[in-house]
Formats: sequence, structure tokens, C-alpha cells
Amino acid sequence: MRNRMYKREWREMAPDDYQETGRFAVTLDGQDYQLPRHCPHRGGRLDYGDVNRARGTITCPLHRSVFCLKTGRHLNGPECGDLTVSRAPASAGRDPR
Repeated sequence: MRNRMYKREWREMAPDDYQETGRFAVTLDGQDYQLPRHCPHRGGRLDYGDVNRARGTITCPLHRSVFCLKTGRHLNGPECGDLTVSRAPASAGRDPR
């Protein structure tokens, strides 16, 4: 059996073409805090981050940046700025993250 070489088509694509936006909620002390899905440092998925309810923080799973859930303030990790956090009453019957 012969090996055959097939022509491949390449598509030009900039490294940052893919962008996912949106927000997600974390419930803390009876309040929903709406957070951006991605860390401002390198786009780590904050919705997969570690939530520390005792400290009221979320940690980015990519580079371990730590942010305050209530204010969005950057507390630790690579310098990247604060998160934009909005607050709303907790949703009834919602599974708190």
C-alpha cells in the first residue's frame, strides 16, 4: 500500500481571533455577584476558578490571580487590574456556586 500525500488547506487566523464574553454569578452571603468569565491577565476561565467563601475571593485557574468577589479588586498574582463586578439579589432556588 502506498502512502499518499493529500493537499491541506490552511486558513489564516490571528492568535487572538477567538473571544468568549459574558458573565457568571457567584452567590456569597445572600448576594449574587456577576463576574466576567475571563481574567484580565491572560483570559483564564474565572468560571472554573476556585471560590474561597471564607475570604470572599476567586482565584483564576490559569495564573492564580486572586480577586475580591465583592469589589473585583485584584489582591494577588500577576499584575492585571481589577474585575468589573456587579451585585444583584440572590436568585431563588439557584444552585450557588
